[in-house]
Amino acid sequence: MKAQLTQARERKLHFKNSVSPQDGGTPALNFVNTLKNRGSESPKDYLTNYEDFVYWCYQAKVIDYEYYQQLSLEGYCYGHEAAVVFEQVVTTRFMLYEIFLSIIKREPADEIFVREFNSALDKVSKYLRFESTPDGMRRMWVNIDEEIPAPLCMVVQSAADLLLMADPKKIKRCKTCGGLFFDRTRNGTRRWCNQMACGHLLRAKRHYHAKKQLKLGLQE
Repeated sequence: MKAQLTQARERKLHFKNSVSPQDGGTPALNFVNTLKNRGSESPKDYLTNYEDFVYWCYQAKVIDYEYYQQLSLEGYCYGHEAAVVFEQVVTTRFMLYEIFLSIIKREPADEIFVREFNSALDKVSKYLRFESTPDGMRRMWVNIDEEIPAPLCMVVQSAADLLLMADPKKIKRCKTCGGLFFDRTRNGTRRWCNQMACGHLLRAKRHYHAKKQLKLGLQE
């Protein structure tokens, strides 16, 4: 019992230190941003296994806490299947990043990533149904209990919704860290994923360099 409590505390501390910021504005962009500082010498990956992924899904409000607990147990009991799904998580994250990046650059996405995205959407259809309600037709998730791949399908559907319904010009890349975000400002002038973190850092760097140049000029 004591060992289990110690393990639970260690796990809680791990998640407290490893959950990525939710600055993207949508689940799909937040998912892509779980790999921070891409292409740098010290990238930060917030997802290292299936358990990290399902906990992130709970933090990002993709799933609720009860479903998170269910999937966490399934991932523990069926470790090999969870490991296979986590490989798909990593490849899907890269695929979505490349697709969103092509939108930001105003370029067609690579056909390889388009095929991968369509293949992922085929898997999503396994869990989606439309049902009639007094308020009209509603899209419902079905047969997802104890389904280890289900939360990844939810993230892929979030990406599809964003690509179909959002103004592509509002999908942007942070000028400081390279993270992706959806610009919800009225005039569309947002430049950073997080105004207080990345925005402040860029202004601090500019202030430092300006002060340095002024000092060198006075010395001359």
